[in-house]
Amino acid sequence: MPVSAEEFRQGMRRLGGAVNIVTAASGDLWAGLTATAVTSLSAEPPRLLACINRQGATYDIVSKGRTLAINVLGCAHQALAMRFAGLSGEPETERFSDGEWETSVTGAPLLRDALVAFDCRVESILDAGSHAIVIGNIEAVQVRPGDVEDPLCYIDGRWATLAPFE
Repeated sequence: MPVSAEEFRQGMRRLGGAVNIVTAASGDLWAGLTATAVTSLSAEPPRLLACINRQGATYDIVSKGRTLAINVLGCAHQALAMRFAGLSGEPETERFSDGEWETSVTGAPLLRDALVAFDCRVESILDAGSHAIVIGNIEAVQVRPGDVEDPLCYIDGRWATLAPFE
């Protein structure tokens, strides 16, 4: 018997991940969402991938504008992560009033105080059920100077962080 959607969701709750805000631009229109399904793909050439729900505005803008930015969040960004997760009720295109946003090479929004922000041009988009796998060629990397703040993580329906071994 196949795994049910509920069994899948319960299992995936145990797979913790870094919290990111995925943003995109098409002309003057910006959109963004919170995601943990982001990972490196290759160093040569530098690429990453993000899984994005195909029903949302961010997917539409990624598809049209062919830009993608991954903004890796620290613990101080928890409220912003909740906003971009849709918990404030705002549409994906109207979530940028909080945070300091700028653009770099592609025009995709970069969070100025993110732990790191990757500015990408979309290489390809692969349909994968309800989501799309978006592969981005990294055009610029913005690393926040100074000590690394505790990264924001999400596991079992809760916000968390990592603690280094001493």
